Amino acid sequence: MRADILIHPERDDYPAADDLPAVRAHFEREGYVVIRRLLPLAACELARQAFLREVWPARRAYFKRHASGSYERNVYTEHGHMKYPIMNLQDIGGRRFRQFRQRGLELLTHPQLRRLMRQMFDEPARLVHTMYFDGNQATWAHRDGDYFDSSARGRMIGAWVAAEDIHPDAGRFYVVPGSHRALVGDIGDPNGARYRQQLAGAVRDAVAPAMKQGDVILWSALTVHGSLPTVDGRHPRRSFTGHYVPDSQPLRRYLSSAPTDRYIAVNNVPVVLHEDSHTLGGVLKATLKSDYPLLYAVLRALR
Repeated sequence: MRADILIHPERDDYPAADDLPAVRAHFEREGYVVIRRLLPLAACELARQAFLREVWPARRAYFKRHASGSYERNVYTEHGHMKYPIMNLQDIGGRRFRQFRQRGLELLTHPQLRRLMRQMFDEPARLVHTMYFDGNQATWAHRDGDYFDSSARGRMIGAWVAAEDIHPDAGRFYVVPGSHRALVGDIGDPNGARYRQQLAGAVRDAVAPAMKQGDVILWSALTVHGSLPTVDGRHPRRSFTGHYVPDSQPLRRYLSSAPTDRYIAVNNVPVVLHEDSHTLGGVLKATLKSDYPLLYAVLRALR
């Protein structure tokens, strides 16, 4: 455990999934809320198994990584887990990973989660960013809203979905209750050392909930959060993350000017596309990365 994080004693007095007013009240007060068994275990298992069947063995295929922002091959830990998370499942092209892409997006747009987001926003939501975790890269303390957000600052909501029971030693997800109100305004370059130091200093009383398959944790775009270091690398932390904005508000990026006007619909939820997948060239490039990675590597080297 990191020296700058004091984990609260385990608590489980979160509101029930069907008590939506209480869920919203807890979220607005604390900047986060845990909802137990919100999503069906069968849906979680389908998505988890699709990863194990299609993505985990794909040692040569390229996926966009959260840590670097670049397309890279799978890197495995000493215990065989994919080390770096995959970013934006909706932009994965080709045939090889079709089930992983579809099952993951179906989980993040499940009717239960869609209904919850409508309650939180008082209007339908759009899914603007997705991720998948297998191993743990021990994410530093940060606020999502310093990277991207809805046009109304702080309105974006993140959701972390446990696709399996997460072992306590796998590197728990943590949040800092009340931090969405404690830190206001611009706090510097989110990729800079000063930013990391400032937020690390703000992490004093974090909450790292135990998460079981089907559990979901929501947090505000302004809530400080991250993941603890892995204690026992034998344990994965297979999970999906989605970020949602109200349908009436555009996505605003602070570190990129990429367009955000292209969408697909999954379970009647608009899902933003970040890649140039609406053109023939974009489709061919996405297919090369997944289905013909050796050819893609040669072409990239020639460039």
